[in-house]
Amino acid sequence: MVQTKTALIYFSVSGHTQTAAETVGRYLQLTPIALTAAQPYPTTGFQQLVARTDAENTQSQLPEFDPVALGDTQTLYLGFPTWYHQPPRIIQNFLTTTDLTGMTVIPFVTSASSRVTESLPYLEKWAADGNFSLGEGFTANNPDEIAAGLKDDFPL
Repeated sequence: MVQTKTALIYFSVSGHTQTAAETVGRYLQLTPIALTAAQPYPTTGFQQLVARTDAENTQSQLPEFDPVALGDTQTLYLGFPTWYHQPPRIIQNFLTTTDLTGMTVIPFVTSASSRVTESLPYLEKWAADGNFSLGEGFTANNPDEIAAGLKDDFPL
């Protein structure tokens, strides 16, 4: 594998995607960086989280996030949960407002019922509108899925 500058960013509310990002980070020897919402999502009370994400989706709101430094990154692993069969709106905002010029973004997703394939149409549109390419993503609900998803990127 050709060595490139690689970064690992994730968005997590419940901690499940954070755990997946930490596992990906161990494989790739990277320190995961949290993508943090400027207005934190509720971590207690599922109905409050549902109300916020419903409002973001129906009103096309793009939540602000705390900036992350990517420097001369060429490959970006981006982890997030799948909500309502699509990436959270904060991911849309990150991908469409962050300078990702020349980067390859490799998504990995967590979800109780969705696969990475459900997020791909959204990600492909944002890549076409932006300045980055989209690498092959993977579902990352457990260590076996993560190992399978990284098979081409890391000699397991």
